[in-house]
Amino acid sequence: MRNIADAIEEFIISELFANERDAVSVKRSQLAEKLSCAPSQITYTLTTRFTPERGYEVESKRGNGGFIRIIRLHPQPNGAAAAHPALPAAQENTSSGQLVHALLTHKLVTLREAKLMDYFLQVLGDHISEKNKEQLIRNAFQLLQEEE
Repeated sequence: MRNIADAIEEFIISELFANERDAVSVKRSQLAEKLSCAPSQITYTLTTRFTPERGYEVESKRGNGGFIRIIRLHPQPNGAAAAHPALPAAQENTSSGQLVHALLTHKLVTLREAKLMDYFLQVLGDHISEKNKEQLIRNAFQLLQEEE
C-alpha cells in the first residue's frame, strides 16, 4: 500500500506540473484540503521528495497570503549522469529502482526505457550488489544521453 507522501508527490508531479510549467505556486492548506491530509504531511513531502538532488527547489512563505512555490530545475548541459540534478549522488542511500523512478519522474527517460531498466533489474535479482545495479542504471542513462 502506498503511503501519503507517495500520493502527495504523485499529485504534485502529475497535476501541478501537467502543463510542462517549470514552477507552480500553491497554498499549503488548500493542497492539504484537496488531498485530505494534514499540512505537515505536505511539508514533509516537499522537504524529502522535492530536493535539489531530485531536480527541484522549494520556496515557501508562511502566514497570511503564504504560499509554496515548487521550481523544477533544469539539467546542466555537461551531460554527465552523476551531475544531473535528478540523479541522487552515488553515496546516498538510493536503490536502483528509486533511481529509475527518478529518471522517469523527471522525464529523462521514456516509460518504455524505464520499464526495460526495471525488467533488467529484476532479471539481475540478487546476482549482483545493489551498488552495482545502481551503477548499471547510471551508465545506461549516460549512454542514452549520448544518443541524443
